[in-house]
Amino acid sequence: MFYKPSSKVFLLLAFLCLWQHPGVAAERLSVRVAGLEVPLELQQLEDWALQPGNNLELGPWLNLLDPKTQQNIRLLLLQPLPLQGNSIGPLLNSWAGQQLVQQLGRLLRPPQGDGGELLLNLIQQHNGSSTLNLLRAAPTPELRLDLDALIELAGRLRGQLRQQVSLQNKLKALPLPEEVVALPAALPISSERQSLLVPHREASIPLQLWWPKSNQAASHWLLLSHGLGGSIEQLAWLGRGLAAQGWPVVAIQHQGSDADAVRGLLEGRQALPGIESLPVRLQDLDAVSAAIEAKQFHFGSQPTPPRFMLIGHSLGAVAGLLWAGAELQPGLEQRCQRAMAAIPVLDSSYLLQCQLTNLALPVANPARGFDAVVAINGFGSLLWGRDGLKSLNLPVLMIGGSLDLVTSPLREQLIPFQQLANKRNRLAVIEGASHFSAVRIEKEQPIMQLGVDFVGKEPLQVQSMLLDIQASFIASIAAKQSPLLGRLNQGAVQAYVIDRSWLKQLQPLSEITEVKY
Repeated sequence: MFYKPSSKVFLLLAFLCLWQHPGVAAERLSVRVAGLEVPLELQQLEDWALQPGNNLELGPWLNLLDPKTQQNIRLLLLQPLPLQGNSIGPLLNSWAGQQLVQQLGRLLRPPQGDGGELLLNLIQQHNGSSTLNLLRAAPTPELRLDLDALIELAGRLRGQLRQQVSLQNKLKALPLPEEVVALPAALPISSERQSLLVPHREASIPLQLWWPKSNQAASHWLLLSHGLGGSIEQLAWLGRGLAAQGWPVVAIQHQGSDADAVRGLLEGRQALPGIESLPVRLQDLDAVSAAIEAKQFHFGSQPTPPRFMLIGHSLGAVAGLLWAGAELQPGLEQRCQRAMAAIPVLDSSYLLQCQLTNLALPVANPARGFDAVVAINGFGSLLWGRDGLKSLNLPVLMIGGSLDLVTSPLREQLIPFQQLANKRNRLAVIEGASHFSAVRIEKEQPIMQLGVDFVGKEPLQVQSMLLDIQASFIASIAAKQSPLLGRLNQGAVQAYVIDRSWLKQLQPLSEITEVKY
């Protein structure tokens, strides 16, 4: 799971990426646009923001902007910025935060050098200040804002959005059959909290088990792995729903990259967790699957199924694919250099993927009886390159959302899906779903207050669609049948489920990605 900064925070980070020149305060802002340097006085900006109609210097020019844009600029300049110094420090001290600071430091900087050096100190020392006051606190007489670079970035964003809209239109135009998922009546379920002592962690791994109350033995059990900053509770709706369809479920709490770790970030106790948690996550999967096979845990009075499938969300999906045998391809550093040449505006997972250039992963040892992977909002386009998923022989269901602004469904699901050769592989794209549609917060509902662009449209209907697609796929794999293909409807939500043969009608896919593998 990831947290998207507001536009105010994003612009603030750009304004704060400054080089240190002791004993001097910023008074001028030099704006580069269309190859020209336009000098502005910060005092003039403040005068215009306070009295836009009476300012003779900047008013005639800035008042040419539409009223809404003027209002947004004035608010950005004058309002106190909603940041807490004790949380922003650990965030920007993380690997991903440092990469973002380096990128933003190219947009706003002193006349000499890059920005970024004073970011943490300025926020901690001037918490609650307005943008103008923070600009003045920068110890340099002049700041340079590269609007040409910002315009180029905006153009890239528009281009990527057009690609995403184009993909959605092409999916709508596919002559897919209309399908209806008719799930069996939900069974009553039981649940139990457990924990597992393991040698690779100081504390035991928290687990949640759900199982159906049924006289019919299941052929598979399901292993559920949450995303970065997630938890057992956030995916509990899915665990309960799948158990009610007849499948025993075990959900893992990956401590160190879970919701408690993000809480530690917000409280200033630790840095932002990242992909450095992958090695220990893989060890968690090894340990839990071995414990189930050894019958350390039981699903009521029913015998433990001999085989299993893994369901992972976001980082949990990446761990599941690696555990199943996906391979990091040589050349990751070069791919990351190309991908990070500019701020990753519609695929912030690049910040996580490129962290693996500094890490080593253990050799994956897929457990016995491992039959399928369900990857919800997964990523790894830079990790897999052209061939990293070709070694996977087991069936894979990839699920993406049209409103996912963290892991682009074009780059992170559709293009990697081409590498998968199993005829039972499926790719599902859900209209209106976001990166966080699979997450349900049942206490105080904070995630539901973040807006449609963040959570996605009709989150409960999307979750119902997610359950239908996954339960149908799991049942087909267990029965050794071909999984569903077609167009699905769930209230106002529509989904497209395709296999590799349908990708030919979405060509040319090479136009979608900017990173050459």
